[in-house]
Amino acid sequence: MWILHASLSQTNLSAFDQKRIIQFPRSFQLLLIHHWTPPTTSLGRDPQLIVPTPKISTGSSIRGVLRQPSPGAATSSCVERNPARFLRSISLSCTRTLTPQSCATDPSLNAQSYFHDISLLKIPVRENIQILPDNLIPVTPVVGNGWPKPREQNGSCLNVVSKVDYLIWYTIIGEIAMATVNMVLVDTDSDTNLLQKHTVRFQLSTPPPTPEPTPVVGLTMGTPVIGQFGEAVQPLTLLGVSLGGECSINPSNRMPILFTHNTITGCTFSSPSSNCSKLRSQLYRVLRGVSTPNLVAMTVGSQPDWARVITQACSVAPQEESCESGCLLPHSLSVQVLWAQTGLLAFPQNYILGAKYLFHCQRVKCPLVSPFAVTTEVMFVDTTVYPEPPRGTRQPKWKFPFDFFSRGTGELDGQTVSTNSSDLKKVTWDMLVALLLLCWFH
Repeated sequence: MWILHASLSQTNLSAFDQKRIIQFPRSFQLLLIHHWTPPTTSLGRDPQLIVPTPKISTGSSIRGVLRQPSPGAATSSCVERNPARFLRSISLSCTRTLTPQSCATDPSLNAQSYFHDISLLKIPVRENIQILPDNLIPVTPVVGNGWPKPREQNGSCLNVVSKVDYLIWYTIIGEIAMATVNMVLVDTDSDTNLLQKHTVRFQLSTPPPTPEPTPVVGLTMGTPVIGQFGEAVQPLTLLGVSLGGECSINPSNRMPILFTHNTITGCTFSSPSSNCSKLRSQLYRVLRGVSTPNLVAMTVGSQPDWARVITQACSVAPQEESCESGCLLPHSLSVQVLWAQTGLLAFPQNYILGAKYLFHCQRVKCPLVSPFAVTTEVMFVDTTVYPEPPRGTRQPKWKFPFDFFSRGTGELDGQTVSTNSSDLKKVTWDMLVALLLLCWFH
């Protein structure tokens, strides 16, 4: 969260002043500019993000300090009073209280609040000095389009900020050259306490690095398979199991699907509910998580290629269901991933070609008092088509290399040789030796 407390004026900056304030002193508070618009223009930002003072004199931007949330003196809850300081790398953890109402409205849970329309000052500037555009360093997200906004769904709060990591590059003369921010989003219950970790790191930059997209390369054995869930990009996961073997809907208990690792896992499910629709929803949540992916990453890199994911669920007619006749409930999930190798045999690249989520259902009477077995199976299918090897089974049309044994004499395969009797005897003898060697190797 940002707490902003100062303002801008229109005074020009002299050359003498530029030389005097060229460097950030060590442990100096990091200054920022928030490009703010009047309340009539909606930016989707909670007004609590901005706490202006009476000194503000412009309606287009607000000057403030980069704050790093930290735990309070007698509590673990986050407070917004700790300013980030130059060349002081530090990580702090504190807790946020989530409710169904604050899930989508609390700016501290929204990734956009930590970088959208926010710039750092390259060098310290006095409050009565005009801020020049060249003196602003925008905070850039490491994900090109940023991260999705949090939302509440089925009792869960999705896309909530769990970790914030600022990486600030500076030059040897004490100027800020570039600032990036990385986030870790999680899905959690909408009525719980969330532990957040806020990190600010500094790294020397000579010259300032320019972020470039990583090249697209093949997948490595054992790495998590990445999927696209609407706007979110995160690993594919398996069902979660508690310590007692019962099924868990806690997202933190789910295990990632690892490339080429065939896996079978299971748990037991029970519920006192007598509502078929609610039971089915709970079991789908156990098997697939919040939802199934729309796409699966074929490769790795900042801009991977994507393949389609086919989902086949059970068709249900709700009007024909009841606890007495039995509910059609999913009891197992089969995840099939097609992959292949491409490129040179000496340096093959692994690509995912597609995936399929296949749910298996059975009719069960409710309530589910006795344990109900739920399983998930992940199977990777190698569809690589290998070329014909250069040295295969001998063919009748192949010719024996006679010339190799005769040391330059003609192969007698339609060729004319000398009529000299000594040459002819030598060639005949060489042919006989070659045939004997051929029979010996057979």
